[in-house]
Amino acid sequence: MKGKIGSKIRSILFSHWLLKIMSLLLAFALWFLVISTNDPVDEKRFQNIRVNLLNTELLTENGQVYEVLDNTDVLRNVTFDAPNSVRREIQSSDIIAEADLTNLTVTNTVEIKFSCPKYGDKVQNISGNIEYVKLNIEKKERKTVDIAIKITGNVEEGYVIGDKSLDRNRLEIQGPESAIGEIVKAEVEVDVTGITGTSTALGTIKLLDKDGNEVNRASVSKNLDTVNITVEMWETKEIPVLYSYSGTVAEGYEDTGDIEGSIATVRVAGPADLLKSVTELEVAKENINITGETKDFETTVRLRNYLPKGVYFAEDGFNDTATVKVLIEKIEQRHITLRTENIQIINVPEDVTCEIVGTSPLVVEGRSGFVALLQEASLPGVVDVGAWIEDTNPNQPLEGDYSLTVNVSLLPEQRKISSPSVTLRFTPVHDENEDEEE
Repeated sequence: MKGKIGSKIRSILFSHWLLKIMSLLLAFALWFLVISTNDPVDEKRFQNIRVNLLNTELLTENGQVYEVLDNTDVLRNVTFDAPNSVRREIQSSDIIAEADLTNLTVTNTVEIKFSCPKYGDKVQNISGNIEYVKLNIEKKERKTVDIAIKITGNVEEGYVIGDKSLDRNRLEIQGPESAIGEIVKAEVEVDVTGITGTSTALGTIKLLDKDGNEVNRASVSKNLDTVNITVEMWETKEIPVLYSYSGTVAEGYEDTGDIEGSIATVRVAGPADLLKSVTELEVAKENINITGETKDFETTVRLRNYLPKGVYFAEDGFNDTATVKVLIEKIEQRHITLRTENIQIINVPEDVTCEIVGTSPLVVEGRSGFVALLQEASLPGVVDVGAWIEDTNPNQPLEGDYSLTVNVSLLPEQRKISSPSVTLRFTPVHDENEDEEE
């Protein structure tokens, strides 16, 4: 019995499925008709609506400028009520937010007012997340600042930064007095990575304070935003430094001819046509004068004074002050008596014998260091009897005492004042046969 009743109920339900669908469609149509007829009002939201500032000329004509504080001229959220038919069509650009500076308060705020001209009073209760635009109002200031070049990147090996220039060196700025007072210079950057010649680029101008921080305020305007930068990269090379001196030292003294400079070589850079001809840096001798000096002379020179025009030191901050020293010694005179055992007698005729029976000293003059090299114990000398006979043609056979010069070899710095001599006693050699006959 129960099975028959359930089967009958299922039959009734499934046999009217078409009727159920039609009922559902009819209900939806009735709902849509009600909604369309009533056009219900509801809320809608837009984001990032900008506030238009009106009558700003009231400030600018009075020599003032303004800045919007805390980004209060941009509304994060704006809400409004409108009928459904309007909500579907309205765009964010249809919502107008304005702040009229004729209504400026003593605290420098301006009330924001909203409207939607396109849809009139169909849009109601418009409001934003903030009610007032906050302003900073100051006296307008103008100033001219220099534009500097800032080099960035890596300089190629063997090169240095050479000439750099801008097509404009000065910049005019204007804005709030406080902002203009912060700005001390303008700067443009240029990257020299990979440059080995001349490069030109367009650089964006930045405004900097005294600490080198960028001043980026919308209220500050510039008469130009970019400038053309030209940078030359110069090759480098190392050259020797040559020192020389002039003048005469005091009497009784002598310069050694040696001059010492603390800087032996320098690395220089410049345009290729100039650098090619530079092979050395020579310090003019007139600037190192030893006249009247009695001891080692020391002075300093600035090497940059001797660089050719247009050529520069390659190293940044190079200390080009060189210390120069000229060595000076006192002249000494010395008497040296040669030892007889160090005197060699040569070319003695066979018919005589000789012996040294006396000597006279060698007198030498020169710088102390060279004179000190002469040692009596080891200084050799030579007496050439044959040459003496040829020059003086003495009576023959030789017999008796004669004075002959001793030849001594000296260094150029050891000047001979008087030559040493020896007294030789000559004795003839007699033939034994002649003695027997006698």
